[in-house]
Amino acid sequence: MATERQALADKLKQAIAAKGITVEVVADTTKIPRSTLQALMDEPVSGVLPERVYMRGHLGVVAGELGLDRAEMNSLFDSAYPCPDRAASGPAVPRLSTTSMAFMAGLGGMALLAVVLAFTRVVG
Repeated sequence: MATERQALADKLKQAIAAKGITVEVVADTTKIPRSTLQALMDEPVSGVLPERVYMRGHLGVVAGELGLDRAEMNSLFDSAYPCPDRAASGPAVPRLSTTSMAFMAGLGGMALLAVVLAFTRVVG
C-alpha cells in the first residue's frame, strides 16, 4: 500500500513540476484545501481530512486541472486507499437516536390523524 501511495504522490508531484506551478496554485485554482492535496501527495498533514469518497473526488478535479488521466489516477487512488469492507466493520450505526426516531414517528402519526380529521369534516 505504501508503494501505491508513493506512485500516486509521484504522479501528482511530477505533473505539478511539469506545469511549473506549486501546490498553493493548484489549491487556489481548484478550491481544494492544501492539506488535502498534501495528503494525496503522501506528505504529513496536521488536521482533519475529508472522507475517502471526497478525497477521490478531489483527486479527479486535480487530475483534470493537471491534465492527467482521471481513470488512471482513480485506479492508483483505489490501490493506495482501498475501500474498507463495510460488511466486516459491522452494521451501520443509525444517524438518529431511537428517541428522535420515536419523536418523528409520533409527529407523523399526529399529522396523519390531522389529515383524517380534516377529511372527515369536509365529507361529513
